[in-house]
Amino acid sequence: MDRRFYALTFVSEDRPGIVADVTKILYEKGFNIEDSSSTLLRGIFAMILIVSTREDIDEATIQKLFSPLDYMTISAKRIDRDVPETEGESYSISVYGADKAGIVYNVSKFLSDRKINIVDLQTKVAGKKNKPIYIMILEVVVPKGSDGDWVENLKEISRGMGIDISVKSIETFEF
Repeated sequence: MDRRFYALTFVSEDRPGIVADVTKILYEKGFNIEDSSSTLLRGIFAMILIVSTREDIDEATIQKLFSPLDYMTISAKRIDRDVPETEGESYSISVYGADKAGIVYNVSKFLSDRKINIVDLQTKVAGKKNKPIYIMILEVVVPKGSDGDWVENLKEISRGMGIDISVKSIETFEF
């Protein structure tokens, strides 16, 4: 029998035991965790899981499995198709600058216009309260055959916004 895949999200004020509470239910109900990401954002814990099971379960039933965890918001979405891997060259983009509106939008719009896929994005405000520094780290996949000037054009955005952007190729190794 084929496996069924689901995307699950969990959001809660942070506290010890969230991951243990969620994974206990998944384990007891026969789910396998295929992929995961979690983070703490200003005291709010957020986790996204891709899980699989051999059972055909509707989304509402999956959400009910987690009803004992009434301290968090939970959503479930069935994934009914194979999601192809993004092909191309992987890069890491680092952005640093004074905290101001529009940094994420301008960088992501630039990348979107060039069909460059963001596969991971993390942001944080650091520094002192009176002089905050905005930090954004992206992992992107640049499609094969893309214009090679994208890095220089991206750096023009940084100059216009008064932020620093650096781009590094991510080497991948196959065994």
